[in-house]
Amino acid sequence: MFKNIITDTLLLIALCILQQYVVSRLVIFGVFPDIVTVFIAFTSIRYGQKQGTTYGFVAGIATGILSGNVGIETLSKTIEGFVAGYFHIPEDSHASSRQKKQMYYKGVLLACLTGRILYTFMLNVLSLPTTLHMAYSIGLATLLTMVVAAFAYQMFFKKIIVNN
Repeated sequence: MFKNIITDTLLLIALCILQQYVVSRLVIFGVFPDIVTVFIAFTSIRYGQKQGTTYGFVAGIATGILSGNVGIETLSKTIEGFVAGYFHIPEDSHASSRQKKQMYYKGVLLACLTGRILYTFMLNVLSLPTTLHMAYSIGLATLLTMVVAAFAYQMFFKKIIVNN
């Protein structure tokens, strides 16, 4: 377990750096996918709400330092980990692979929506009217993040979640 925590923490920090310096440059209509949220949701689903919230807090601090929005990032990422933790799949779960897949996608979707809603209410960088800004920022960013989540599930997380 300790080895997993060290590995996951190092991976999380690497993803935060990748998010800030690579993924944030892949802007589509002013928004970009959030690979850190996908990883936070994955760890929350795998380890539970408490660890997911902790990983979210660490990710928020790291991305906040890199982006200059420490408070907003820390709060939104911590809440993302907490929300995704509701979809925790225990190791002794008798859920089918289909049910585990659904739990993963629900966890990522709700974590992303929650984080984006908090972030959007606190920071309106485009100075758009509130309703338009919310629909634009939350909807498009969540859609892009879900595309990344589907890719990550197929490439990396499927074996871990199904065999868990």
